[in-house]
Amino acid sequence: MYKTLTYSGNECNNYLYFSFDAEYFDTEKITEELNIEPTSVMIKKEPVPKSTAWKHEIIAGNDTDMESYLKQLIDIFEPKAAIINGLKNKYNLTTRIQFVIDIDINPESSTPYFGLNKRTVNFLAKTGTEVDFDLYKTDTIGLLQNSDE
Repeated sequence: MYKTLTYSGNECNNYLYFSFDAEYFDTEKITEELNIEPTSVMIKKEPVPKSTAWKHEIIAGNDTDMESYLKQLIDIFEPKAAIINGLKNKYNLTTRIQFVIDIDINPESSTPYFGLNKRTVNFLAKTGTEVDFDLYKTDTIGLLQNSDE
């Protein structure tokens, strides 16, 4: 009854990533031109994944200060803005910063926080990068443990 697709278990695993996305592209070209190793790559297959993605992920774990991890991501990719735009044009790609955030239902726990400061907003605008948020409930106190397994 309580467990839905937005339930992620009993441990917080917050992370964010910068990605290049398209139906299909050579992910090795992105790595070569950016001179940054991806943390994961997905290649389109039938039936899934439905698209190809090159991702560079930063794990925050149970830390609620997502702002410091976003700063780390911007530190990596902001100096590469011109290369990012060139890659997007050359290979017809989109870019995205994805937040994957677990919100602990424990009333004693802090909720994750972040800000989109001017530097981040300028990077997003300069590169035409979208921002997406996936939010999940995490139950560190076991409230949902015995319900609707």
